[in-house]
Amino acid sequence: MFVLKNAWAALKRHKWRSLLTIIIALLVTFGTMFSTAVIHASDTAYGSGYDAQQPTLDLKLKQSVQSAYDGADSSWSKHYLTWTKYSTYASAAQSANLTFTYTFTEAVPVRQTAKFKAVAGTADQDAGKTGGEFTLRTFYSKEAAAANAQGAFTIVKGKNISYSTSSTDSTSALISETVAKKNNLKVGDTFTIANPTDAKTTVKLKVAGIYRYKDGKAAASTKLAKDNRDNAIFVGYYAFAINGFDSTTGKGWAIPDLQVTFTMDSMSAYKKFVKLINKAKLPSGYEIVSTSLDAYAARIKPLGRLAERLRVVRIVLLAVGGLLLIVLVALSLVGRRGEIATAMLVGVSKTRIAWQFMLEVLIPTVCGFAIGALAGGFGTKPLAHWAAGGYDVAMSASLVWQTIGYGLLACLVLAFIAMFRVVAVRKISVFEPRATTEAKEESK
Repeated sequence: MFVLKNAWAALKRHKWRSLLTIIIALLVTFGTMFSTAVIHASDTAYGSGYDAQQPTLDLKLKQSVQSAYDGADSSWSKHYLTWTKYSTYASAAQSANLTFTYTFTEAVPVRQTAKFKAVAGTADQDAGKTGGEFTLRTFYSKEAAAANAQGAFTIVKGKNISYSTSSTDSTSALISETVAKKNNLKVGDTFTIANPTDAKTTVKLKVAGIYRYKDGKAAASTKLAKDNRDNAIFVGYYAFAINGFDSTTGKGWAIPDLQVTFTMDSMSAYKKFVKLINKAKLPSGYEIVSTSLDAYAARIKPLGRLAERLRVVRIVLLAVGGLLLIVLVALSLVGRRGEIATAMLVGVSKTRIAWQFMLEVLIPTVCGFAIGALAGGFGTKPLAHWAAGGYDVAMSASLVWQTIGYGLLACLVLAFIAMFRVVAVRKISVFEPRATTEAKEESK
């Protein structure tokens, strides 16, 4: 109790130095825990996390080709890939024993009719050139619908269409809020569209649901009505096929725009499939893309940038923080020979004095370390979520225990520095006159 009381009294005499020690220990501990957790998360995301992806694979027109798109020129459909071409790649993958699943979307322009009008474009042309004012699109699965190129959508009225391959629903369709309001349609109403190459061939559909794009953005102005995403009509695959839109013999705009998405079971399978496609010759103007890998890379990019900064910050923090703590400990020992001498003269053992000096170091450093460790343990996840663009960084148990181990070791090292100050005092020098002692020390 005597030792603790003396140590506490010494800390109170130098409260600003004690407070500064607590703050530095806190910052070093928290900063180390936070930076290490983020760096570990980044290394995992770019390493094993990336390798564990099940990538999607799409064949897309290069931007240089897509920029030449003319929605009033039906010869543009020559760029569409057919089932035959996709089957060539799928067969190659199967021959190589690659495991994959697939889904697809198909789309064709369709014409508006007298009682069902599209949102007009800024420079619409005759449907004989454009194929129509609406785009009829089908999704083979929920996954294909979720990856809709025009944007993810949600049903605000009614119900979704069925994506089941066993569905025989030939009339249910989804229309946008904008089109529903323009045509004064509600769930359960029917509307009529016409074939892209034959205005006399019509199809009657029923409004099963009304959708809205999740991003909440108003549709951008387009030259042609069919390119306005609000003019998209979504139907199940059976409805698309049974009504004659999944044509293999159509011409011009009657040829469906087929987009098949393959999902590989591993990164190695993805890389092999890419090689097989290139070997089988990729169509001119096309490139291989992976929407899922691009999305994953975009998601972890803020984390990677943060981790790169923190790698430097961690080194600086440990070096500067450690040096400052050593300096503060050294300052707490300067000019205390007389205090040590007095204590020894009244019979206090060097062991008790050493314990006092060690406690003077341990109390503020352990206190700062404990607060920093708690702040790091509970604050890393929300802070990283904010700083890393929404990426969740977990504080692992191993990192917590590692921090506790190294933190306590650092506190003990600083305490031993204080202890050695007492041990270094020779008992005989305590009883010598100060001037004599100083002369001896100067002559050494």
